[in-house]
Amino acid sequence: MKQVAFYQLTPSETEEHFLNIVFRFQVVNSGNIKLQLPIWRPGRYQAQHFSKNIPQVRAFDETGDEIKLNKKGTSAWEFQGKEGQNVEVRYAYYAQQADAGGCVSNQEMLYVNFITCLMFVSGQEEIPCEVKVDIPKAWKVSTSLKEKKSGLWSAATYRELVDSTFMANEEIFQHHWELGDVHFWAEGIGPSPVFQVKLLEAYRKISAFQLEWMKHFPVSEYRFQHWIKEEAFYHGVEHRSSTMMVLGPPDRDLYDDLIGLASHELFHVWNIATIRPKELWPYQYAEEVYFPTAWFVEGVTTYLGDWFLVASGVYQKEEYLASLLGNLKLHFERDGASKQSLIESSIDLWLDGYGKAIPGKRVSIYYKGAIVALAMDLMIRKKFEHRKSIRDVMVLMNDRFGIKQQGYALADVYQVVEEVYEASLTNFWHLWVEGNDPLEGPLNELLDFVGLKLESSDRGLLLNQLSEDLNLDCQHWLQGLIK
Repeated sequence: MKQVAFYQLTPSETEEHFLNIVFRFQVVNSGNIKLQLPIWRPGRYQAQHFSKNIPQVRAFDETGDEIKLNKKGTSAWEFQGKEGQNVEVRYAYYAQQADAGGCVSNQEMLYVNFITCLMFVSGQEEIPCEVKVDIPKAWKVSTSLKEKKSGLWSAATYRELVDSTFMANEEIFQHHWELGDVHFWAEGIGPSPVFQVKLLEAYRKISAFQLEWMKHFPVSEYRFQHWIKEEAFYHGVEHRSSTMMVLGPPDRDLYDDLIGLASHELFHVWNIATIRPKELWPYQYAEEVYFPTAWFVEGVTTYLGDWFLVASGVYQKEEYLASLLGNLKLHFERDGASKQSLIESSIDLWLDGYGKAIPGKRVSIYYKGAIVALAMDLMIRKKFEHRKSIRDVMVLMNDRFGIKQQGYALADVYQVVEEVYEASLTNFWHLWVEGNDPLEGPLNELLDFVGLKLESSDRGLLLNQLSEDLNLDCQHWLQGLIK
Protein backbone atom coordinates (compact mmCIF):
# COMPACT_ATOMS: atom_id res chain seq x y z
CA MET A 1 0.00 0.00 0.00
CA LYS A 2 1.32 3.41 -0.97
CA GLN A 3 2.09 5.54 2.06
CA VAL A 4 0.21 8.84 2.29
CA ALA A 5 0.28 11.26 5.20
CA PHE A 6 -3.12 12.84 5.80
CA TYR A 7 -3.78 16.09 7.65
CA GLN A 8 -7.02 17.81 8.56
CA LEU A 9 -7.14 21.40 9.81
CA THR A 10 -10.30 22.73 11.43
CA PRO A 11 -10.63 26.13 13.10
CA SER A 12 -11.84 25.57 16.66
CA GLU A 13 -15.43 26.60 17.37
CA THR A 14 -14.82 26.85 21.11
CA GLU A 15 -11.28 28.23 21.48
CA GLU A 16 -10.47 31.44 19.64
CA HIS A 17 -7.42 31.36 17.33
CA PHE A 18 -6.87 27.62 17.75
CA LEU A 19 -6.63 25.16 14.86
CA ASN A 20 -7.60 21.57 15.58
CA ILE A 21 -5.25 19.30 13.66
CA VAL A 22 -5.55 15.61 12.87
CA PHE A 23 -2.57 13.71 11.43
CA ARG A 24 -3.09 10.17 10.12
CA PHE A 25 -0.44 7.78 8.86
CA GLN A 26 0.45 4.10 8.74
CA VAL A 27 3.48 2.67 10.56
CA VAL A 28 5.98 1.24 8.04
CA ASN A 29 8.29 -0.69 10.34
CA SER A 30 7.73 -1.89 13.88
CA GLY A 31 9.72 -0.16 16.57
CA ASN A 32 10.28 3.32 17.90
CA ILE A 33 8.27 5.92 15.95
CA LYS A 34 9.25 9.57 16.26
CA LEU A 35 6.77 12.37 15.60
CA GLN A 36 8.56 15.61 14.85
CA LEU A 37 7.45 19.21 14.51
CA PRO A 38 9.97 21.50 12.76
CA ILE A 39 11.85 23.87 15.06
CA TRP A 40 12.67 26.40 12.30
CA ARG A 41 11.52 27.32 8.84
CA PRO A 42 13.55 27.96 5.66
CA GLY A 43 14.02 31.67 5.08
CA ARG A 44 14.53 32.44 8.76
CA TYR A 45 17.65 30.89 10.19
CA GLN A 46 16.65 30.91 13.81
CA ALA A 47 15.11 28.22 16.01
CA GLN A 48 11.54 29.32 16.70
CA HIS A 49 10.23 26.15 18.38
CA PHE A 50 6.71 26.22 16.97
CA SER A 51 5.71 23.53 19.44
CA LYS A 52 5.25 26.27 22.04
CA ASN A 53 1.88 26.81 20.34
CA ILE A 54 0.72 23.24 21.05
CA PRO A 55 -0.74 22.59 24.53
CA GLN A 56 -1.16 18.82 24.19
CA VAL A 57 -0.58 15.95 21.73
CA ARG A 58 -2.53 12.68 21.83
CA ALA A 59 -2.41 9.63 19.57
CA PHE A 60 -4.82 6.73 18.93
CA ASP A 61 -4.77 3.45 17.02
CA GLU A 62 -7.45 2.25 14.59
CA THR A 63 -9.51 0.76 17.45
CA GLY A 64 -9.67 4.09 19.23
CA ASP A 65 -7.30 3.05 22.01
CA GLU A 66 -4.92 5.78 23.10
CA ILE A 67 -1.23 5.31 22.33
CA LYS A 68 1.19 6.36 25.04
CA LEU A 69 3.43 9.19 23.75
CA ASN A 70 6.75 10.09 25.34
CA LYS A 71 7.88 13.67 24.81
CA LYS A 72 11.45 13.89 23.59
CA GLY A 73 12.89 17.38 23.66
CA THR A 74 10.88 20.45 22.79
CA SER A 75 9.37 19.31 19.50
CA ALA A 76 9.32 15.51 19.31
CA TRP A 77 7.13 12.70 20.63
CA GLU A 78 7.86 8.96 20.47
CA PHE A 79 5.89 5.70 20.78
CA GLN A 80 6.31 2.02 20.02
CA GLY A 81 4.55 1.21 16.76
CA LYS A 82 3.70 -1.97 14.87
CA GLU A 83 4.10 -2.48 11.13
CA GLY A 84 0.85 -1.65 9.32
CA GLN A 85 -0.63 0.10 12.36
CA ASN A 86 -2.91 3.03 11.52
CA VAL A 87 -2.26 5.97 13.80
CA GLU A 88 -4.24 9.17 14.34
CA VAL A 89 -2.51 12.07 16.09
CA ARG A 90 -4.64 14.90 17.46
CA TYR A 91 -3.53 18.29 18.72
CA ALA A 92 -4.51 21.96 18.75
CA TYR A 93 -2.30 24.75 17.44
CA TYR A 94 -2.51 28.37 18.58
CA ALA A 95 -2.66 30.31 15.31
CA GLN A 96 -2.15 33.94 16.22
CA GLN A 97 1.22 34.86 14.71
CA ALA A 98 0.09 37.58 12.32
CA ASP A 99 3.10 37.84 10.01
CA ALA A 100 4.19 36.22 6.75
CA GLY A 101 5.86 33.30 8.52
CA GLY A 102 3.18 32.31 11.01
CA CYS A 103 -0.42 31.14 11.17
CA VAL A 104 -3.62 33.09 11.78
CA SER A 105 -7.07 31.69 12.41
CA ASN A 106 -10.06 33.90 13.10
CA GLN A 107 -13.58 34.54 11.83
CA GLU A 108 -12.33 36.73 8.97
CA MET A 109 -9.48 34.64 7.54
CA LEU A 110 -7.28 31.57 7.74
CA TYR A 111 -3.59 31.78 6.97
CA VAL A 112 -1.33 28.76 7.46
CA ASN A 113 2.39 28.23 7.06
CA PHE A 114 2.25 24.45 7.13
CA ILE A 115 5.82 24.11 8.38
CA THR A 116 4.90 25.74 11.67
CA CYS A 117 2.07 23.41 12.61
CA LEU A 118 2.23 20.07 10.76
CA MET A 119 4.34 17.33 12.30
CA PHE A 120 5.81 14.40 10.39
CA VAL A 121 7.12 10.94 11.07
CA SER A 122 10.89 11.18 11.23
CA GLY A 123 12.38 9.56 8.13
CA GLN A 124 9.18 9.94 6.08
CA GLU A 125 9.68 13.45 4.72
CA GLU A 126 9.48 12.16 1.14
CA ILE A 127 6.04 10.48 1.18
CA PRO A 128 2.98 12.09 -0.46
CA CYS A 129 0.70 14.24 1.67
CA GLU A 130 -2.94 15.25 1.57
CA VAL A 131 -4.44 18.17 3.49
CA LYS A 132 -8.12 18.75 4.16
CA VAL A 133 -8.91 22.28 5.32
CA ASP A 134 -12.33 23.03 6.78
CA ILE A 135 -13.38 26.53 5.73
CA PRO A 136 -16.72 28.11 4.78
CA LYS A 137 -17.78 27.05 1.27
CA ALA A 138 -18.07 30.67 0.13
CA TRP A 139 -14.45 31.47 0.99
CA LYS A 140 -11.80 31.75 -1.70
CA VAL A 141 -8.36 30.14 -1.43
CA SER A 142 -4.83 31.08 -2.44
CA THR A 143 -2.22 28.31 -2.28
CA SER A 144 0.46 26.74 -4.47
CA LEU A 145 -0.81 23.26 -3.52
CA LYS A 146 -2.86 21.27 -6.04
CA GLU A 147 -6.52 20.81 -5.20
CA LYS A 148 -7.20 17.08 -5.55
CA LYS A 149 -10.91 17.54 -4.98
CA SER A 150 -13.07 20.12 -3.27
CA GLY A 151 -11.51 20.97 0.08
CA LEU A 152 -8.61 18.52 -0.31
CA TRP A 153 -5.13 19.59 -1.39
CA SER A 154 -2.11 17.41 -2.14
CA ALA A 155 1.68 17.60 -2.23
CA ALA A 156 4.20 15.12 -3.63
CA THR A 157 6.18 15.12 -0.37
CA TYR A 158 6.13 16.59 3.12
CA ARG A 159 8.96 18.89 1.98
CA GLU A 160 6.76 20.28 -0.79
CA LEU A 161 3.84 20.63 1.58
CA VAL A 162 5.71 22.69 4.15
CA ASP A 163 7.22 24.91 1.46
CA SER A 164 3.66 26.06 0.79
CA THR A 165 1.16 28.36 2.44
CA PHE A 166 -2.63 28.43 2.54
CA MET A 167 -4.70 31.61 2.64
CA ALA A 168 -8.50 31.68 2.74
CA ASN A 169 -10.93 34.57 3.00
CA GLU A 170 -14.35 35.62 1.82
CA GLU A 171 -12.69 37.89 -0.75
CA ILE A 172 -9.28 37.34 -2.35
CA PHE A 173 -8.01 39.58 -5.12
CA GLN A 174 -6.65 37.48 -8.02
CA HIS A 175 -4.78 38.49 -11.16
CA HIS A 176 -3.11 36.08 -13.60
CA TRP A 177 -0.58 36.36 -16.42
CA GLU A 178 1.71 34.07 -18.38
CA LEU A 179 5.36 34.28 -19.39
CA GLY A 180 5.98 31.52 -21.89
CA ASP A 181 5.00 28.31 -20.13
CA VAL A 182 5.07 29.86 -16.65
CA HIS A 183 1.86 30.96 -14.94
CA PHE A 184 1.96 33.86 -12.48
CA TRP A 185 -0.65 35.07 -10.01
CA ALA A 186 -0.91 38.14 -7.83
CA GLU A 187 -3.38 37.35 -5.07
CA GLY A 188 -4.29 38.90 -1.80
CA ILE A 189 -6.45 40.07 1.02
CA GLY A 190 -6.89 43.80 1.39
CA PRO A 191 -8.38 46.92 -0.20
CA SER A 192 -8.56 46.62 -3.99
CA PRO A 193 -6.94 50.06 -4.64
CA VAL A 194 -3.64 48.64 -3.37
CA PHE A 195 -3.56 46.21 -6.30
CA GLN A 196 -3.51 48.93 -8.91
CA VAL A 197 -2.62 48.49 -12.59
CA LYS A 198 0.74 50.16 -11.94
CA LEU A 199 1.67 47.53 -9.35
CA LEU A 200 0.58 44.59 -11.49
CA GLU A 201 2.48 45.93 -14.49
CA ALA A 202 5.59 46.26 -12.33
CA TYR A 203 5.23 42.63 -11.23
CA ARG A 204 5.02 41.55 -14.87
CA LYS A 205 8.13 43.52 -15.81
CA ILE A 206 10.14 42.27 -12.83
CA SER A 207 9.21 38.62 -13.38
CA ALA A 208 9.84 38.81 -17.13
CA PHE A 209 13.27 40.35 -16.62
CA GLN A 210 14.34 37.86 -13.97
CA LEU A 211 13.24 34.86 -16.03
CA GLU A 212 15.14 36.08 -19.08
CA TRP A 213 18.19 37.06 -16.97
CA MET A 214 18.51 33.63 -15.36
CA LYS A 215 17.54 31.72 -18.54
CA HIS A 216 15.74 28.98 -16.57
CA PHE A 217 12.83 29.08 -14.12
CA PRO A 218 12.61 26.14 -11.71
CA VAL A 219 8.79 26.05 -11.38
CA SER A 220 5.83 26.22 -13.76
CA GLU A 221 3.62 28.33 -11.48
CA TYR A 222 4.37 31.17 -9.08
CA ARG A 223 2.17 33.25 -6.77
CA PHE A 224 2.73 36.67 -5.26
CA GLN A 225 0.51 36.44 -2.18
CA HIS A 226 -0.47 39.50 -0.14
CA TRP A 227 -2.08 40.37 3.15
CA ILE A 228 -2.57 44.12 3.51
CA LYS A 229 -3.06 44.87 7.21
CA GLU A 230 -4.57 47.89 8.89
CA GLU A 231 -1.49 48.50 11.06
CA ALA A 232 2.04 49.41 9.95
CA PHE A 233 3.81 46.24 8.88
CA TYR A 234 6.51 44.95 6.51
CA HIS A 235 7.39 41.28 6.19
CA GLY A 236 7.93 38.79 3.39
CA VAL A 237 8.76 35.09 3.23
CA GLU A 238 10.02 33.17 0.22
CA HIS A 239 8.85 29.78 -0.98
CA ARG A 240 9.77 27.78 -4.06
CA SER A 241 6.47 28.49 -5.82
CA SER A 242 5.25 31.58 -4.00
CA THR A 243 5.97 34.43 -1.66
CA MET A 244 3.80 35.80 1.11
CA MET A 245 4.04 39.55 1.72
CA VAL A 246 2.37 41.22 4.70
CA LEU A 247 2.32 45.03 4.59
CA GLY A 248 0.28 47.92 5.92
CA PRO A 249 -1.45 50.16 6.51
CA PRO A 250 -3.39 50.54 3.25
CA ASP A 251 -3.78 54.31 3.63
CA ARG A 252 -0.10 54.84 2.77
CA ASP A 253 1.48 54.25 -0.63
CA LEU A 254 2.71 50.64 -0.49
CA TYR A 255 3.92 50.53 -4.11
CA ASP A 256 7.66 50.90 -3.52
CA ASP A 257 7.68 48.46 -0.60
CA LEU A 258 5.69 45.89 -2.55
CA ILE A 259 7.76 45.92 -5.73
CA GLY A 260 11.02 45.83 -3.76
CA LEU A 261 9.85 42.94 -1.61
CA ALA A 262 8.35 41.06 -4.55
CA SER A 263 11.54 41.35 -6.58
CA HIS A 264 13.66 40.14 -3.66
CA GLU A 265 11.43 37.17 -2.86
CA LEU A 266 11.06 36.13 -6.50
CA PHE A 267 14.82 35.83 -6.92
CA HIS A 268 14.88 33.49 -3.93
CA VAL A 269 13.21 30.94 -6.23
CA TRP A 270 16.73 30.54 -7.58
CA ASN A 271 18.97 31.74 -4.76
CA ILE A 272 18.00 29.39 -1.90
CA ALA A 273 14.99 27.37 -3.09
CA THR A 274 17.03 25.99 -6.02
CA ILE A 275 20.66 27.10 -5.62
CA ARG A 276 21.14 25.97 -2.05
CA PRO A 277 24.04 25.59 0.41
CA LYS A 278 25.01 21.96 0.94
CA GLU A 279 24.18 22.24 4.65
CA LEU A 280 20.54 22.85 3.67
CA TRP A 281 20.28 20.05 1.11
CA PRO A 282 17.99 18.57 2.18
CA TYR A 283 16.47 20.67 4.94
CA GLN A 284 16.86 19.20 8.41
CA TYR A 285 13.82 20.56 10.22
CA ALA A 286 14.58 19.17 13.67
CA GLU A 287 17.91 20.86 14.31
CA GLU A 288 19.75 24.14 13.89
CA VAL A 289 21.74 24.09 10.65
CA TYR A 290 24.78 26.36 10.55
CA PHE A 291 26.17 27.45 7.20
CA PRO A 292 28.74 30.15 6.34
CA THR A 293 27.08 31.29 3.11
CA ALA A 294 23.92 32.97 4.43
CA TRP A 295 25.49 36.25 3.23
CA PHE A 296 25.44 34.88 -0.33
CA VAL A 297 21.82 33.75 0.01
CA GLU A 298 20.52 37.04 1.37
CA GLY A 299 23.15 39.56 0.31
CA VAL A 300 23.15 38.71 -3.39
CA THR A 301 19.35 38.57 -3.33
CA THR A 302 19.14 41.96 -1.61
CA TYR A 303 21.48 43.57 -4.14
CA LEU A 304 19.87 42.00 -7.20
CA GLY A 305 16.31 42.38 -5.91
CA ASP A 306 16.75 46.16 -5.93
CA TRP A 307 18.88 46.23 -9.10
CA PHE A 308 16.21 44.32 -11.03
CA LEU A 309 13.85 47.25 -10.43
CA VAL A 310 15.98 49.63 -12.46
CA ALA A 311 17.23 47.09 -14.99
CA SER A 312 13.65 46.03 -15.79
CA GLY A 313 12.52 49.63 -16.21
CA VAL A 314 10.29 49.74 -13.13
CA TYR A 315 12.57 52.25 -11.39
CA GLN A 316 14.20 55.34 -12.80
CA LYS A 317 17.98 55.56 -12.32
CA GLU A 318 17.63 58.23 -9.64
CA GLU A 319 15.18 56.08 -7.68
CA TYR A 320 17.55 53.13 -7.75
CA LEU A 321 20.56 55.17 -6.63
CA ALA A 322 18.52 56.54 -3.72
CA SER A 323 17.57 52.99 -2.77
CA LEU A 324 21.20 51.85 -3.07
CA LEU A 325 22.32 54.68 -0.80
CA GLY A 326 19.74 53.61 1.75
CA ASN A 327 21.24 50.12 1.87
CA LEU A 328 24.79 51.47 2.06
CA LYS A 329 23.83 53.68 5.00
CA LEU A 330 22.29 50.70 6.81
CA HIS A 331 25.70 49.03 6.81
CA PHE A 332 28.20 51.88 7.10
CA GLU A 333 26.28 54.02 9.59
CA ARG A 334 25.09 51.14 11.76
CA ASP A 335 27.43 48.14 11.39
CA GLY A 336 30.52 49.50 9.66
CA ALA A 337 32.70 49.10 12.76
CA SER A 338 31.30 45.73 13.88
CA LYS A 339 33.76 43.04 14.87
CA GLN A 340 32.37 40.05 12.99
CA SER A 341 32.98 38.94 9.45
CA LEU A 342 30.13 38.04 7.13
CA ILE A 343 30.89 34.37 7.68
CA GLU A 344 30.68 34.70 11.46
CA SER A 345 27.47 36.72 11.25
CA SER A 346 25.99 34.14 8.85
CA ILE A 347 26.35 31.51 11.55
CA ASP A 348 25.39 33.74 14.47
CA LEU A 349 21.91 34.39 13.09
CA TRP A 350 21.07 31.17 14.89
CA LEU A 351 22.46 32.70 18.08
CA ASP A 352 21.28 36.31 17.97
CA GLY A 353 18.16 36.02 15.85
CA TYR A 354 17.03 38.89 13.65
CA GLY A 355 16.82 41.59 16.29
CA LYS A 356 19.65 43.65 17.70
CA ALA A 357 22.80 41.91 18.83
CA ILE A 358 25.14 43.41 21.38
CA PRO A 359 26.75 46.68 20.18
CA GLY A 360 29.57 46.33 17.69
CA LYS A 361 29.24 42.59 17.19
CA ARG A 362 27.29 41.53 14.12
CA VAL A 363 27.04 42.78 10.55
CA SER A 364 23.91 42.34 8.46
CA ILE A 365 24.14 39.46 5.99
CA TYR A 366 21.54 41.42 3.98
CA TYR A 367 23.22 44.81 3.74
CA LYS A 368 26.92 44.00 3.96
CA GLY A 369 26.19 40.95 1.83
CA ALA A 370 24.57 43.25 -0.73
CA ILE A 371 27.66 45.46 -0.72
CA VAL A 372 29.82 42.41 -1.49
CA ALA A 373 27.46 41.48 -4.35
CA LEU A 374 27.67 45.06 -5.68
CA ALA A 375 31.46 44.89 -5.47
CA MET A 376 31.56 41.56 -7.33
CA ASP A 377 29.29 42.89 -10.06
CA LEU A 378 31.27 46.10 -10.59
CA MET A 379 34.61 44.30 -10.35
CA ILE A 380 33.62 41.80 -13.06
CA ARG A 381 32.04 44.46 -15.27
CA LYS A 382 35.10 46.68 -14.97
CA LYS A 383 37.58 43.96 -15.94
CA PHE A 384 35.53 42.69 -18.88
CA GLU A 385 34.04 46.04 -19.98
CA HIS A 386 30.50 44.73 -19.28
CA ARG A 387 30.97 41.55 -21.33
CA LYS A 388 30.52 39.73 -18.04
CA SER A 389 28.71 40.54 -14.80
CA ILE A 390 27.27 38.93 -11.67
CA ARG A 391 24.75 37.39 -14.03
CA ASP A 392 27.44 34.97 -15.21
CA VAL A 393 28.05 33.98 -11.59
CA MET A 394 24.40 33.24 -10.84
CA VAL A 395 23.73 31.42 -14.11
CA LEU A 396 26.79 29.24 -13.53
CA MET A 397 25.74 28.59 -9.91
CA ASN A 398 22.33 27.53 -11.20
CA ASP A 399 23.79 25.28 -13.91
CA ARG A 400 26.32 23.68 -11.61
CA PHE A 401 24.29 23.32 -8.41
CA GLY A 402 20.66 24.40 -8.80
CA ILE A 403 19.54 22.39 -11.81
CA LYS A 404 21.53 19.37 -10.62
CA GLN A 405 20.05 19.72 -7.11
CA GLN A 406 23.46 19.64 -5.50
CA GLY A 407 24.35 21.81 -2.54
CA TYR A 408 27.30 24.18 -2.72
CA ALA A 409 30.01 25.01 -0.18
CA LEU A 410 31.68 28.35 0.52
CA ALA A 411 34.66 27.17 -1.54
CA ASP A 412 32.33 26.57 -4.48
CA VAL A 413 31.13 30.19 -4.35
CA TYR A 414 34.73 31.37 -4.39
CA GLN A 415 35.58 29.03 -7.27
CA VAL A 416 32.63 30.06 -9.45
CA VAL A 417 33.27 33.79 -9.00
CA GLU A 418 36.98 33.30 -9.72
CA GLU A 419 36.12 31.22 -12.78
CA VAL A 420 33.97 34.04 -14.11
CA TYR A 421 36.62 36.62 -13.16
CA GLU A 422 39.38 34.44 -14.64
CA ALA A 423 41.79 35.09 -11.77
CA SER A 424 42.34 34.36 -8.10
CA LEU A 425 40.42 36.59 -5.68
CA THR A 426 42.06 35.52 -2.41
CA ASN A 427 42.60 39.09 -1.27
CA PHE A 428 39.04 40.05 -2.19
CA TRP A 429 37.53 37.26 -0.10
CA HIS A 430 39.83 38.03 2.81
CA LEU A 431 38.83 41.70 2.86
CA TRP A 432 35.16 41.63 1.93
CA VAL A 433 33.88 38.33 3.33
CA GLU A 434 36.35 36.91 5.86
CA GLY A 435 37.47 40.13 7.52
CA ASN A 436 35.99 43.12 9.28
CA ASP A 437 38.12 46.00 7.95
CA PRO A 438 36.35 49.19 6.79
CA LEU A 439 35.14 49.01 3.18
CA GLU A 440 34.51 52.65 2.27
CA GLY A 441 37.83 53.02 0.45
CA PRO A 442 37.71 49.73 -1.53
CA LEU A 443 34.08 50.35 -2.42
CA ASN A 444 34.80 53.83 -3.74
CA GLU A 445 37.52 52.41 -6.00
CA LEU A 446 34.84 50.31 -7.67
CA LEU A 447 32.13 53.00 -7.63
CA ASP A 448 34.56 55.29 -9.45
CA PHE A 449 34.21 52.97 -12.46
CA VAL A 450 30.54 53.95 -12.76
CA GLY A 451 31.10 57.61 -11.90
CA LEU A 452 29.87 57.48 -8.30
CA LYS A 453 31.43 58.25 -4.93
CA LEU A 454 30.33 57.54 -1.37
CA GLU A 455 31.05 60.60 0.80
CA SER A 456 30.39 61.71 4.35
CA SER A 457 28.54 64.95 5.09
CA ASP A 458 26.68 66.71 7.87
CA ARG A 459 23.61 64.84 6.64
CA GLY A 460 25.35 61.49 6.80
CA LEU A 461 26.53 59.45 3.83
CA LEU A 462 25.85 60.67 0.32
CA LEU A 463 26.21 58.87 -3.00
CA ASN A 464 27.39 61.54 -5.39
CA GLN A 465 27.89 61.53 -9.14
CA LEU A 466 31.37 62.53 -10.30
CA SER A 467 29.88 64.37 -13.26
CA GLU A 468 26.54 65.98 -14.01
CA ASP A 469 25.45 63.11 -16.25
CA LEU A 470 25.73 59.41 -15.55
CA ASN A 471 28.73 58.01 -17.39
CA LEU A 472 28.42 55.31 -20.03
CA ASP A 473 29.61 52.55 -17.70
CA CYS A 474 26.96 53.54 -15.16
CA GLN A 475 24.28 53.41 -17.84
CA HIS A 476 25.44 49.95 -18.93
CA TRP A 477 25.33 48.76 -15.33
CA LEU A 478 21.90 50.22 -14.49
CA GLN A 479 20.36 49.00 -17.75
CA GLY A 480 21.79 45.52 -17.35
CA LEU A 481 23.49 45.74 -20.70
CA ILE A 482 26.14 43.25 -21.78
CA LYS A 483 28.40 44.27 -24.66
